[in-house]
Amino acid sequence: MSFVLPIAIGLLASTYLLFLVALHLTQNADEPSSMADSIPFFTPILKMGSEGVRFHRNMRDKYKIPIYTLRLPGTRLYIVNSLSLLPSIQRQFRTLSFTAIEASIAANLIGVTKATSKIMEHNVTSDDGYLMSFPRYVHSALSAGPGLDSMNRRSIQVIAKSLNEHAQEGPTTVNLFQWVRHELLMASTEGVYGPKNPFRDPAMEQAWYTFEPGMMTFLLKLFPRIFARESFKAREYMVRVWERYFNEGAYEQGSELIKARVKINNDFHIPLRETARIEIGGSQAILSNTLPATFWVIYHLFSDSVVLGDVREELSKGVRIDDSGTHSIDLSHVKSSCPILLSTFKETMRLYSTATATRIAMEDHRLDNKYLLKKGSTIIMPSSIYHTNREVWGETVDSFMHKRFIRKPGEKGVNPIAFRVFGGGTTLCPGRHFATTEILMFSALLVLRFDIEPKEGKWTAPSTAKSPVVPAMPIPDWDFPVELRPRDDGKPWKVSFSGYDRGMEIVAEDIGGAPADLHG
Repeated sequence: MSFVLPIAIGLLASTYLLFLVALHLTQNADEPSSMADSIPFFTPILKMGSEGVRFHRNMRDKYKIPIYTLRLPGTRLYIVNSLSLLPSIQRQFRTLSFTAIEASIAANLIGVTKATSKIMEHNVTSDDGYLMSFPRYVHSALSAGPGLDSMNRRSIQVIAKSLNEHAQEGPTTVNLFQWVRHELLMASTEGVYGPKNPFRDPAMEQAWYTFEPGMMTFLLKLFPRIFARESFKAREYMVRVWERYFNEGAYEQGSELIKARVKINNDFHIPLRETARIEIGGSQAILSNTLPATFWVIYHLFSDSVVLGDVREELSKGVRIDDSGTHSIDLSHVKSSCPILLSTFKETMRLYSTATATRIAMEDHRLDNKYLLKKGSTIIMPSSIYHTNREVWGETVDSFMHKRFIRKPGEKGVNPIAFRVFGGGTTLCPGRHFATTEILMFSALLVLRFDIEPKEGKWTAPSTAKSPVVPAMPIPDWDFPVELRPRDDGKPWKVSFSGYDRGMEIVAEDIGGAPADLHG
């Protein structure tokens, strides 16, 4: 027994030295510096586990370097801290590919067949490939024009109708997150899927809420049939519902977006039963971030009387009352004449977003003519790094400033590329205008028509420590009851749509005169 301890210590020391030698022999001097390697290959895992979402911020603040390497067993991660490197990464969208990651996500998350997966993986960096073609198919449906207008109109009509009904009921108590989540789910899905929207069935809505928390188990292939059993059953239930939707041709009464998604699958010879699976990913795109984002916007609008007063005042300037007493507001007023509301939305997104952009190096690449990125490695660009950068946002970076994004004459604005909520370049979220419009319009009607007070009398922001990892906007750890009190006499409100096809400056790529390399 006396030899056991020395032998164990010797084995540990030998293993440590082996790892240390392996690290130094396999780390090229031209690569970004390797950090968090006191225990080679394992320190990053331990620190990410203990520090959670603050890990990347802590590393940025400790080392203050533009980009660094994390060595993990079998792989490299390059963490990009510097905003100046992002345009270079975005320009190299074939060499530093997101579509290569996307193909793997599709296979694991939605469970497509090997044949469909092969179609998705074919020519993954070529314009002729399925995933590189996808933005072209959906572009017209999600850009300013009749396709987007129709989706916006339908989703806003659903919101207006629901709020009219709530106003007529008088004061009502609801659980805020649960209620907001339902309202936006119905508005979003009605806009996309049309009159035969499967989410009209409460069972479909509940299936989505059951599936979503287990998504990471699917992505990591951690035997979801066993360890995410309820999520697995919910996914398969939704697939069967989508099969009926597509087989019956219900999508033909839906939006241009859902028609475009069917068309690309048909053009690439993907059968409808697989289109049903792929639509799980389509639902994820329109729901996972929009629903919690709306909750946090509503929380910040109503929990601060100054924010509420400022937003209510600018919105009220666009309200019209006809001879019958019916109130109306035009969508164009909300989109173009309410900078405080838009700024509040963007500030909420800045503070809460956990979005992380990723790329895979398809070959060795010299980034910015300085840093060697090895083939097969993963490039990580966490939005939290850029959204909490004091050099960009100033000393109030950790505070909620609802007017932060309002441009002031003669004052230098924030570098627009620092706002990374919707990604950037070829991976810029194509649905950002649809999501932003419905969130703003829901918020506007709620601010104009209701007062909201917590039943416990005090606004307390829920924590988000237990939120699922996959959504880029965190889900609150707990819900709380609030009272909705109509501010008017319950008469209906209408939303008009003159000039509603105008775009908004949400991200750098939307701003006129933005550098061309932002669009790569």
